[in-house]
Formats: sequence, structure tokens, C-alpha cells
Amino acid sequence: MTTATSTQLQELYVAYFGRAADPTGLNYWQEKGTSTAAFAANMYAQAEFKNEYGSLSIESQVNQIYKNLFNRQADVAGLTYWTQEIKLGNLQLAEIANDLVWAAQNNSGSESDKTALSNRTTAAVAYTAKIR
Repeated sequence: MTTATSTQLQELYVAYFGRAADPTGLNYWQEKGTSTAAFAANMYAQAEFKNEYGSLSIESQVNQIYKNLFNRQADVAGLTYWTQEIKLGNLQLAEIANDLVWAAQNNSGSESDKTALSNRTTAAVAYTAKIR
């Protein structure tokens, strides 16, 4: 298990909550030495996520993660792919934020998503540092 970096944790806070990490929460997860997969599964199960998005369909939850990460609706092909993988049991909804972050950072043709993710993460890191 690889321990998640502070930046990776911020990316997942943005993905699941649409906001920066609070300093106490970020410190807790860093001290715990959690992996991105374990953190994502935990965030997806949090009351904050469930209260905000838990009553939405799988498609709507996937789309919300796209909005939180990239400031855009999911493209039809992406929405169809992720939703189908979840419905088939090949992926869990709690896992896809990690996959979307990886895809934005590593796939050619994802420059606008990579930029949006980078900008949102940079802002989240700065905000958390400021309120700390």
C-alpha cells in the first residue's frame, strides 16, 4: 500500500466534496498513512457525500465527480463507460475518482481536464494552508 500524498488527498477531497480539505481532516489522513484507494472508499462512505449525493443515480454521482474535478459535465462516452463498469461490478463508485484523476494526468487529449484538476488542487492546497 502506497501512502497518499497531501496533494492526492486534496484531489480526492475535491472529487468527492467539491472543496478543499479541512486542516484537521488532512492531518488525520496523513498521520494515518492511508492509500488513495482506502481514502476514496472512506470519503465516498462519509455522511457529507451521502447527504449531498447519495440519493442520486449512479450516472448523476459519476457526473458530479466530473463536475467537481474538471468543472464540466461528463462526456457521453465517459459517463457510459464508468456507469457501465460500476453496474457490472467491475468497479466501485468509490474507486472512480482515482481513475479519473489518473486519466486526466496521464492520457493525451486530456489537457483541459489536467489543467482544471491542477488549478482546483492548487487552490485547495492554498486554501487549506491559509486556514491552517
